[in-house]
Amino acid sequence: MSKQLETLNEDAESDGSLSVPEVLLDNETTRITFHRIKPGQQSGWHRHEYNYVGYHFQSCEVNVELGDGKTGSIESSEGKATFYDVDGGFEHNVTVAGEADLIALEIEYKK
Repeated sequence: MSKQLETLNEDAESDGSLSVPEVLLDNETTRITFHRIKPGQQSGWHRHEYNYVGYHFQSCEVNVELGDGKTGSIESSEGKATFYDVDGGFEHNVTVAGEADLIALEIEYKK
């Protein structure tokens, strides 16, 4: 992680609002990460370098901040798998805005 992203996450770490994902598998071709982010918590700023699939286990509301300064809100949908083509990579942070946890798997394809 870049020093810039680490700096952006420092406040969230100090106030306990930073969620810590669990890496379930990480090898030369694939990384699978489990996320449980509670309302008010954030994923923390991070960079996606590889195309990936996100699968959500329940619906929730999230606010998204992108590295280019754009922001928005989305509703994640239970049981929906979405493919993300990162086209060179992108940085973002997600904050759970509603009352339900964000519970999701990310499956990144390194090759």
